[in-house]
Amino acid sequence: MHCTDEDIVKEVLAGRTQRYAEIVTRYQKPVYNLMFRYTRHELDAADLTQDVFFKAFNRLSSYQSERSLFSWLYTLAVNVAIDWSRASTRMQTKTPPLEELHATYPTNRNPAIRFEDRERGALLDQALTLISAETREILLLRYRHEQTIKEVATIFGMSESAVKMRIKRGLEQLQRILQEMNNHEQ
Repeated sequence: MHCTDEDIVKEVLAGRTQRYAEIVTRYQKPVYNLMFRYTRHELDAADLTQDVFFKAFNRLSSYQSERSLFSWLYTLAVNVAIDWSRASTRMQTKTPPLEELHATYPTNRNPAIRFEDRERGALLDQALTLISAETREILLLRYRHEQTIKEVATIFGMSESAVKMRIKRGLEQLQRILQEMNNHEQ
């Protein structure tokens, strides 16, 4: 039986704290990926991911079910990542591959097409390193995690129109970068 996030939260708050492991299992990959994009270091990302889930557990009573648990948790994760970035002396120079942006294709597809898909994915990864971290996260939330404009706005503390504009400008910027990369290859 599949329980909703809200059901699990209610059970955890009622004392069945072992159920919290289900929340961790459901959301550890997107949280870890976020942390890895900020830190570019596996151990730091793992530590920050653990920190996020620890903080989320301690603040679970403040979760309001009108909002998705993913949005609430991701907001917390973004804040932890931003705090880490401010405290960190390392400069952000390279973003790791963002394979979560890439569509997954059946393995029986034509090998030449799969190769082209990987090449396009690598170019997209490269282009994403050239836009701001906040814009990159907004695009990932909207398109990879399929969050609504309203949820993205809540996570980043922006108006919906500001999020729409950031998405529009981010996509335009990505398009320009990809065109420039393509022109340099020719």
